[in-house]
Amino acid sequence: MDPKTNPQPLNPGYSLASMLGMLALAVAIAILIFAASRLPYFPTDLAIARGLQSRAAMPVSAAKWITATAEKPWWLVLLALTAVFAWVISGWRAALLAIPVFFGLLLFGIWLSPHVAQPRPSPELIKVIGNPKGYAFPSIFGLIYAATFGYIGLLAARRSRGASAIVIPILAAAALILGGCARIVLGAHWPSDVWTSYLMGLFWIGLLMPLSARDMTPWRRQRSNKPLAGVAPANGGRP
Repeated sequence: MDPKTNPQPLNPGYSLASMLGMLALAVAIAILIFAASRLPYFPTDLAIARGLQSRAAMPVSAAKWITATAEKPWWLVLLALTAVFAWVISGWRAALLAIPVFFGLLLFGIWLSPHVAQPRPSPELIKVIGNPKGYAFPSIFGLIYAATFGYIGLLAARRSRGASAIVIPILAAAALILGGCARIVLGAHWPSDVWTSYLMGLFWIGLLMPLSARDMTPWRRQRSNKPLAGVAPANGGRP
């Protein structure tokens, strides 16, 4: 195939189907943000939070330790480890992309929180450990975990091969679930605060993910199209 007569798209990751999916996800997130600004909690939050607090086997000390991993300065360690794993999985572009993924979600959450101004769970409704400060929605913890564990899981699912394409996403999903459970066990967030933050992370990561592709630059595409040494071109060398 002659690249001059059949030019390839520069960003093959942005297909029509993926863009329509991202649009639908953005609309869903916007609706959830509006609902959170009008409701103290979502209809299913109370039952899920009470059920999790009464049945979860997670000790409070473990929940506090998990929470601390997303606080300063430990979130910098999470970011550094994310960049390293991203480099191993998909190269330096993916490693650099970890920075805008992380700070984009973090800054968006900090900006959005006072605009939504959803109160923290009340001790009169569920068990609350300590005195959580600030607002509940979105969960900054959830955004940080989405930007780190979520990014690595999605990156591995898209770019890894073999067992790692299955094992890494499963481990990342387990970390997200444990993190969400920890925040709910402590009474710091409603379940909707956490899973909506994960959806925000999914949208942002999905929007930026094609920028980490190995073949985004012309020199990589040209190098991948070169025949191997000693192997004749498929067209017999004819132009």
